[in-house]
Amino acid sequence: MFFIAACYIPCNAQLGLNLTFNSTHSGRNIVLATSRNFKNKNEFGLGLRYNINKLAHNDDQMNVYLKRLYATKPIHYFGIEGFYHRTIFTNLDCIKPFIFYDVQATYSTTRNRMFIPIGYDLNGDVLYKEAIEYFGPFYWIEQCVGVGFKAKIYKSFYLTQKIGFGTSFILGKEKKLLSKYFKGFTWEFAGLLNAGIGYKF
Repeated sequence: MFFIAACYIPCNAQLGLNLTFNSTHSGRNIVLATSRNFKNKNEFGLGLRYNINKLAHNDDQMNVYLKRLYATKPIHYFGIEGFYHRTIFTNLDCIKPFIFYDVQATYSTTRNRMFIPIGYDLNGDVLYKEAIEYFGPFYWIEQCVGVGFKAKIYKSFYLTQKIGFGTSFILGKEKKLLSKYFKGFTWEFAGLLNAGIGYKF
């Protein structure tokens, strides 16, 4: 979390440009977004998402989708984000907390690292072989609600951070996966950690 000194965000600013880093259910990405304020309390935004590939997994729990998004074609690197912020505690001058709804969508494959049993050693212990498999591509729709804040750092520049929870919808058939995935749709619980910098015009 950022530690913020006393600050103030001008209420008459209507347009914003934001560059944020996101950790989502699918993986990591950065978003360049534009936003507009309405009646000081409401902010709507739309942005272009760029997915960041990561070779190492956060876990070895054989998850199929969690943090497994991995772009293999140029189109897989891009997505979109839309969000709505509703300012709360408007009487505060030094920080502007808000509640939010955030939805992100992209189209990409996954990269999965698995360990497959291949036999036994002389002591009877199971031997495993590491395997790398790519699944998809899938359509990913990640939506979260939560809380966040904005704080001015210099003139019209401000920091923003938010945290939320929600769901991730994954659409697309993959015959190499288990039968429960054959129908072309599954969902999992999702989370969002977001931090970035913005500019108010």
